[in-house]
Amino acid sequence: MKSNRLHFYQTTPEELTSTILNGVDNKLQEFFDKFLKSLNTEEDELLTIEEALKILKCSNQTLWNWRKAGIIPSHRIGNRIYIKRSDINAKLIKQN
Repeated sequence: MKSNRLHFYQTTPEELTSTILNGVDNKLQEFFDKFLKSLNTEEDELLTIEEALKILKCSNQTLWNWRKAGIIPSHRIGNRIYIKRSDINAKLIKQN
């Protein structure tokens, strides 16, 4: 880890505070950039009905009702039905 040396004898308290806050801000920005990047790749994932049921912890009938009511959109590819992880996350966030 790279460290920058601070020279306190030539630094005002305001400059020291600004330097520390800029460092913390940069580290937080790096963390959130990595976190959001991992979320974006995860949210584009298509889940089968069984996988969605495990995440939502609901019955097959409940999920079917939500799909028919448009609460959770589903996508048909061939004979299979998929649900986007982002749609499930949006539903879970709205519930709170």
